[in-house]
Amino acid sequence: MSRLPWYILLIAFLLVRQCGVVKEALQPKAPDMEGIAGLIQQCEEGDTIESLLISKAEAILTLDNERYEVSITLYSKRDSIIYLSAVHGGFEILRATVKHDSIKVINRLNKIVYRSSLKRKFGYQYPVDFDDLQNLITNYYLCDELDRAHDDMQKRLVFDMDELHIKKRISLNREGGALDLFEFYHRKTGQYLLGERLEDSFKIYSNLMITEFEIIARGGLYTFNRDIKVKMEVNPRKYAFTELR
Repeated sequence: MSRLPWYILLIAFLLVRQCGVVKEALQPKAPDMEGIAGLIQQCEEGDTIESLLISKAEAILTLDNERYEVSITLYSKRDSIIYLSAVHGGFEILRATVKHDSIKVINRLNKIVYRSSLKRKFGYQYPVDFDDLQNLITNYYLCDELDRAHDDMQKRLVFDMDELHIKKRISLNREGGALDLFEFYHRKTGQYLLGERLEDSFKIYSNLMITEFEIIARGGLYTFNRDIKVKMEVNPRKYAFTELR
């Protein structure tokens, strides 16, 4: 697992919501309408949602022909923080937070804490930022981007959110609003991150990573508007600290 760039693994785990069957608590009902109208209906019913906690989600991570069964906890507070914990065999192997300006990852397998800024000088940055990750977690965060959406009247709702250096596109299934695919491409550096829905999983691939991997998720319990305390401290005598620039 240490061979995989930590930020790509993080993005993959954020997509646990998009795979498998999810048991939901306090979840607004599915929209009665399709397309833009259905998404607006979802937004109106979810306009009081400020935080989302996904707990007890089970996922299978396949990496370098190795198979890891992990339990995922994912917490997102609107426009504030994204928190992730992954447990394998009763042992937490990864804990991470994303804020608007930084990412911090605790790799418990190798006893390393990674820290990095999300944005880089002169407009060079990773193909994704905090808002992108937030948008991939749930459609409710996309409600602020409705002016960038268009309906192809066939299969998809497409959000084009291009920036000066980066092309960004997120596509939802127009019947229900599930994430179908996304594309983030850095025109200046040639770095990209792509994802697409398969039959029972969501596949992510990128030229930022060393090897291809896949995650299949199932289960999980959604709780809305619950605050949790996020702890990211470690014993400095037992961990190495790495700044990624």
